[in-house]
Amino acid sequence: MKLEFKISALPRDKRNILLLACPEPSLAGVIAVEYIIDSLKMEEIGAIRIPELPPAIAVVNGVAKLPHRIFYNKDLGILAIRQHMPIPPQIYAEFINKILDWAEENKVRDVICLSATASLGGEASDAVYFVTEEHLVDRFKSYGLEPLKEATVTGLEGAFLDAVLGRSIDGALLLAESRLLTAVKRLVESGRVSSHRDVMLILNDLVGKVGPDVAAALKLINSVAKIAGVQIDVAKLEEHAQRYAFLVEKNIEALIQPQQPKREIPLMI
Repeated sequence: MKLEFKISALPRDKRNILLLACPEPSLAGVIAVEYIIDSLKMEEIGAIRIPELPPAIAVVNGVAKLPHRIFYNKDLGILAIRQHMPIPPQIYAEFINKILDWAEENKVRDVICLSATASLGGEASDAVYFVTEEHLVDRFKSYGLEPLKEATVTGLEGAFLDAVLGRSIDGALLLAESRLLTAVKRLVESGRVSSHRDVMLILNDLVGKVGPDVAAALKLINSVAKIAGVQIDVAKLEEHAQRYAFLVEKNIEALIQPQQPKREIPLMI
């Protein structure tokens, strides 16, 4: 795969951190990246063209934009890639490797991938877990994040970790516990759904009704603020996050409740 980086000059600042969102069903990482870009008033400095993919254009206030745009705040040393459409899973690993090649060439210090997970215990908590290289564990624990104790990371998150290991660049995967993913996990455990297709249909339906998981996004934003050593005002999200939790519970309860049998209407003779 060839990526074309259309970008203005990027200072090789040793503070530079690159933020990515893993395109998982709750969309928590996507919302977190977008909120950080807007809150920190990051400047658009370029975009990424992927010639192998069918042409797709994002429209922002009437302006045609490539769907993967690069933003930067030079005062804070924070880079972010805003994704208006997800990268297809079959080429995601190659995409991530190309992004990391570019980041290394530009002396980016850290690459942080933001994602979400179902609760690892009972109900979803405020926990944000991290997975990184061995020599970075103490550093990320110092931010108040929890190391993922024991797990096998696969899928898109696994592709990111596989790409970052062994490079000169430092990388970490952050996983916020998601009420949405936890609720669907409960639904699966209840026996109401079993197939992967049904799970994805329910996830898509819930996201359509209640929106992306802003509660998990809020936790990711606060974690990024600690890592980057910056202040990010999250007041706009906090009230929304509380209402979001209520809506998820209300919708999932309706799905878990046993369906009432249909009443048969007797034939009149």
